[in-house]
Amino acid sequence: MLWLGFSLGVAAWCLLSLGLEKHHRQLFARAFDPRRGRWLRALGWGLLVLDFALFVTGWGWSQGPVFWCAALMLSALAWTLLMTLAPRASTRIAIASVLSALVMMPVWMG
Repeated sequence: MLWLGFSLGVAAWCLLSLGLEKHHRQLFARAFDPRRGRWLRALGWGLLVLDFALFVTGWGWSQGPVFWCAALMLSALAWTLLMTLAPRASTRIAIASVLSALVMMPVWMG
């Protein structure tokens, strides 16, 4: 469950940062489209809300928000390091982490 929350957090930070012109230009050679940026940021916020809901569902209101904040901080740190050290590979790593979490979800849930 923690890996799922962490990987969704990394994906959310990925979408939120790609919704900004500076980071979008850093990773892609094409021009920044403000409409695409709004969609990327909206999807990022949606993933954060989904991540919060998963933590609250899994651990309840007493511990869920605490674990969510911890996973959010760790995923923000991981995304920051990825964007700093390996900007070209960062989106592929974010996609791979989400896919690995989705593959493992039946094991965690059942």
